[in-house]
Amino acid sequence: MNGNVWFGSIVIPDPVCDTMMLSNSRIISEKPLREGRQSVLKSNICCTVLFVTLLGLVSCGQSRPESVIDQSLEDMDADYIIFGLTDYLTRKGIREAIVQADTAVFFQDSTTVLLSGNVKLTAYHQDLGTEKATVTSDRGRLDKLTNSVLAQGNAVLLIQTDGRRIESAELRYVPEHDAISSDSATIMYDGESIIEGTGFDSNLNFDRVIVRDARTRREAIR
Repeated sequence: MNGNVWFGSIVIPDPVCDTMMLSNSRIISEKPLREGRQSVLKSNICCTVLFVTLLGLVSCGQSRPESVIDQSLEDMDADYIIFGLTDYLTRKGIREAIVQADTAVFFQDSTTVLLSGNVKLTAYHQDLGTEKATVTSDRGRLDKLTNSVLAQGNAVLLIQTDGRRIESAELRYVPEHDAISSDSATIMYDGESIIEGTGFDSNLNFDRVIVRDARTRREAIR
């Protein structure tokens, strides 16, 4: 079974401050009074209740600073949005990847989460728990049901074991098929070589990376 653990800041409605302030006022006014100080404390409590109530009315009446939200997000019919997403993807209780993004948009009637801003996927060796590859992109789509990720826009795959780097317009990570691939023009930097192609296919151990219609362009300049 796949699992997801979400971290981030979620957009929630503003609290009803009038109700909150009146509730606090009642609590203050119901505190027991000691003998001999009853009249003094009663006066202080009345002042406190009046001050707190007035403060609540003033704070609720003041205009709050508006959050700057991208217009495209406002236009979306999303159920909720998370800013600063970190999602731990697991399979049978074992972590297989972490997905991070500046913004994640969720829809209740869909398993797809829209990601945007500094999207990063970190894949792990399930036996060792160490990083085996990272994928970065401008935006992406996460399928909550399968843990697959479509990285879109300046997608880059960096293989940790040997430093190979693959660049493409998009990369598709599909853990249930032990696969990562692209159907778009691809460039792979492998040591001193640059290999171009119309796409690529690989397993998630990266010991079978095949660039489609491969051709060597020139030596890499780093």
